[in-house]
Amino acid sequence: MRQKLKSLWLTETIHLIETESGQFADQDINRQVRAEQISLSDRIVMRAIMLSKQNGLYLAQKVLLRSVKLSFVLLLLLSVFLGGSLALGALSQNPINLYWALFSLLGVHLITLTIWLGSFFLFSNFGGSLLIHCWLWLAKKLSQKKTVQQLIPAFVELFGSRIRWLIGFVLNLFWTVILSCALLVLVVLFSTKHYSFEWQTTLLSSDTIIGLTHYLGYLPSLLGFEIPKDEVIKLSEHALSAGEIRSSWAVWLLGVFIVYGLMLRFLCMVFCGVNWLISSRRIQLNISHPDYQILASRLQPLFVNIEDADKLGHNSHQWHFSTHSIEAAEGNFLVAIDVQESWHYPESVSFLGFLNTREQRSNILDYLQLTPAQKLLIAVDTDRAPDRGVLNFINQLINKSQQTRIWFINQGKQYHNWQSLSLQLAQPDWLSEAL
Repeated sequence: MRQKLKSLWLTETIHLIETESGQFADQDINRQVRAEQISLSDRIVMRAIMLSKQNGLYLAQKVLLRSVKLSFVLLLLLSVFLGGSLALGALSQNPINLYWALFSLLGVHLITLTIWLGSFFLFSNFGGSLLIHCWLWLAKKLSQKKTVQQLIPAFVELFGSRIRWLIGFVLNLFWTVILSCALLVLVVLFSTKHYSFEWQTTLLSSDTIIGLTHYLGYLPSLLGFEIPKDEVIKLSEHALSAGEIRSSWAVWLLGVFIVYGLMLRFLCMVFCGVNWLISSRRIQLNISHPDYQILASRLQPLFVNIEDADKLGHNSHQWHFSTHSIEAAEGNFLVAIDVQESWHYPESVSFLGFLNTREQRSNILDYLQLTPAQKLLIAVDTDRAPDRGVLNFINQLINKSQQTRIWFINQGKQYHNWQSLSLQLAQPDWLSEAL
């Protein structure tokens, strides 16, 4: 499967999960997506991929696809075995009853073909094939049940009626393998053993048999498979051992089997495969969906607003930057978390501001997402407890810079609790040191 389809599949899976269970806590992921200069649909897909990696869906999709491939190979091997068994069963008796052998070779194939064609037109969302149901069941057993329950409905939702082309291709591929193996075994047996042929009937006359033989052999005769002469057909009411008669019936039987069996399935396989390739390339994310319209407002291109921007040499309080990677980070900055704004920070450093409110923290994360820091020193007031919210925010800041250190500006009431966290500490002089 192409990477684009995998990504759209994950996007639809995330959409279904959020529809059932509510939105993910994805502020930092949204921030990373908003920093990219890409289209809205690409931002939605990028967000879904990042969320799927975070919650295990990305790995689950890999496991599911791996199990589908494994079950596909197992079913192909089973098809090889079924093809050989089909030919051996048809030629299990000598002399061979021609029309009984023909029914043995083509009967199940024609019945399943009729069922597939009916389901193809009547049930466009699913192919109705028992073999495909077995395949999907085996794929589920070889992967994680919980993730399959999320991924399979999303796959059906994404591809819709296009699934019938995929199922048609896979189903006809299996039958092409089955009939190809049966043909190979037939040719080998006809080439290495003596077989006599006869036809038997209770209700039909010999003229009817002659007409039926000509009718079935007409299309194969266009490809070079000769029809036995009328005299040979009449005499074959009883098995004859003449080599020419045996050869003419063997050629007729192979011709009918190839045209109405193998060639028919092969053409169906090619037809479905081509339509699947064409239709799957047209799949696009439906950004006009109300849920995606709501999401679009949260994924608008990133703008930042830093209160003390003039200290960084900017003339405006709002910018729109291109995103930078951590490896290309520049600038050494100081920030203060939960520190009173009356505190006097060192004048020798670039101070980005006090981070005491949710808006201030969101703004600094936006800014550092666009322009990651080379060095970032975080000033902490140890009178404040190191609660989960503060530690999570510090961890987010660490992800926005090449190097991050903590500066305890005092030895407050919670100093020992902060020390027990084993954080990397530094003083303001650290910002001026060369890497």
